[in-house]
Amino acid sequence: MRLIDYLEELLVVTSLLVMVIVNFGNVISRYLIHASWSFSEEIMVILFVYNSFLGASIAYKRGAHLGFTALTDLLPVSLRRKVVVLIGMLTVALMAVLSKAGYEMVQSQMMFNQRTPALGLPEWLAGASVPLGALLIILRVIQSTIIELRLLQVESFEGEQGGDA
Repeated sequence: MRLIDYLEELLVVTSLLVMVIVNFGNVISRYLIHASWSFSEEIMVILFVYNSFLGASIAYKRGAHLGFTALTDLLPVSLRRKVVVLIGMLTVALMAVLSKAGYEMVQSQMMFNQRTPALGLPEWLAGASVPLGALLIILRVIQSTIIELRLLQVESFEGEQGGDA
């Protein structure tokens, strides 16, 4: 799992660095030689989509995903466990649908040999971000759900201990 953690963060850092360099180079090119790099937008869009999925995965790993706990915090621990499992299952189901649709999109892009307009890259390189990102998010949702359930187990145990004293 640490290898996946490392690769996730390395990919985000590297792609953000490439985005900064390409964007900065494009700005300098426009001001110095009054010409824009036609490929820069293509690279930026592809890397942005990958970063969106990687960022969501990293956020889930760190427990920084969006959540509204004002209502669930009022629930007893046993019911909160059920809510955590339900949310995990629904999120995994959504990401599974997204992954399947993304896989079908990539198959179509490969079958028709679609290419990007500026660089002529295979479209599936960009499209692969959808199924790969969704699968990575599924992994992190499962991991996060297990961690949350363990924390609720500790909370439940401490509540029982506190009630006896």
